[in-house]
Amino acid sequence: MPVMQPASPGRVVVVGAAGGVGTSAVARMLDGFDAGVWRADWSSPLPAGTALITGVSMQAMERARQALTTLAGRPVLVVVSDGRGRPPADARALLTMLRPLTREVRTLPYIPAWRACASPGGLTPPVGGAWEAVNELRAVFGLAPIPAQKRRRR
Repeated sequence: MPVMQPASPGRVVVVGAAGGVGTSAVARMLDGFDAGVWRADWSSPLPAGTALITGVSMQAMERARQALTTLAGRPVLVVVSDGRGRPPADARALLTMLRPLTREVRTLPYIPAWRACASPGGLTPPVGGAWEAVNELRAVFGLAPIPAQKRRRR
C-alpha cells in the first residue's frame, strides 16, 4: 500500500482529491510539497498541515468526501473555482456536509494563468482578490504573505 511521504518540517503537504483540481498550483502558492492525487489505498493518516484540494464539480467534491471520511486527520479543504461562476447547488450542499470533517474551508478564485502551472519561473503572481485569497490561505498555515504586485501603468 502506498504511504504518503511527509514533507520537510514546516512545509505544507498538498494533496489533490482528484486530478486537474489545481494541486500543483496550490502547492506552489503555499511553497508546499505536492503529494499528487489521493488514492483510496493510502493507508497513512494525513500529516498535520495538510491541504486537500478539490474543484467545484460534484465528481471532485465526492472524491474529497471519500478522502475526508477515509483518512485520519482534519486538513484544510481548498476549493479551487473553475471559472463557471457559482458552484451548482448539489456541490454547495456537499461542501456544507464536508465542513465538519475539515480544519477549515477556503476558496481560491479561478485564474486562467494558473491552470497550466507549467512555467519554470513559477505562477503568475496573484493580484486583487486573488492576492487576498492566497494570502488568507497562507495565513492559515502560518506562512508569510506574498508581497503585493505593483500594477504597471500603460
